[in-house]
Amino acid sequence: MEYKFETVDCNLCNSNNYEVISKKGKFKLPINVVLCKNCGLCYLNPRWDHNSYLHFYQNDYDKYYRPQIKKQQSIDNHIMNPIEDRLKKVNLLPKYATRILDIGSGVGENLLHFKSLFKESQLFAIEPSLESQIKLKEIDVTVIGSDVGTSWDVEYKDQFDIIIMRHVLEHFLDPIKIMKKVRNALSSSGIVYIAVPNNLKPVQNLEKSWFRNVHTYYFNKYSLGNLSKLIGLEILKIQEGDEFNKGEIYLIAKKSKINSPPVFSKLHYEEQLSVLVNQLNYENKLTYIILGKVKKVILKLKSLIN
Repeated sequence: MEYKFETVDCNLCNSNNYEVISKKGKFKLPINVVLCKNCGLCYLNPRWDHNSYLHFYQNDYDKYYRPQIKKQQSIDNHIMNPIEDRLKKVNLLPKYATRILDIGSGVGENLLHFKSLFKESQLFAIEPSLESQIKLKEIDVTVIGSDVGTSWDVEYKDQFDIIIMRHVLEHFLDPIKIMKKVRNALSSSGIVYIAVPNNLKPVQNLEKSWFRNVHTYYFNKYSLGNLSKLIGLEILKIQEGDEFNKGEIYLIAKKSKINSPPVFSKLHYEEQLSVLVNQLNYENKLTYIILGKVKKVILKLKSLIN
């Protein structure tokens, strides 16, 4: 398939005034990372269009990012689940859940874990990977569809008590549009759990791993907060990293009854720019490059010994 590109404005503030950050990313797939000078949202521009991404997710994503999927035989529901743990710590784990949705569910690890907590619940998923869809159906998960951009929320309006979005928001082409659907599908007392890489505290080499052509957006506490306000969510908890993942930011929210306007600030842009520029400069230093090669040799030797 011939992958086609499109140009886009900032999804949060609609500005087209941006700073180019990098044109290098993981697997050397095409990437153009930019930073909005108005609100500080980091995103890809230009990027693949909708049909190009859908084809990639359905046919090639697992090959690059989940090569172990065909080998996976079973899922252990008894190991510690970060989502459950984080909800419990702030007393936000629901007492009941009749319907649970996981957007970008993979083969359903989180869904099966929550089924063990809410045994009478029905499980639903939106997942583009055809291989994952097969495995989801085998464990009695209703696959709503492959494309989160469709009108699935109309049929499931106000129905989900828990919606899980772990490392999926950064993949959307239009986060505002999708999150409005998520809000529409939440029950009156339902909660949404969102976890994304924290772009203010990257924990991987930017141009070799952190920047990815499937990550169309790069969020931080400012942009994630503004997104929530724009689509009508009340933030119950937002945290930058913990013992489960130092380079992650997670948010727990519910439907808001009042409208809170977003706060766009040039200071957010300047802070994010400083983090990215400093990290790129550090990674281009000779000492960092040599250290990286030494680590690779050590890991290779360990694998040979074991």
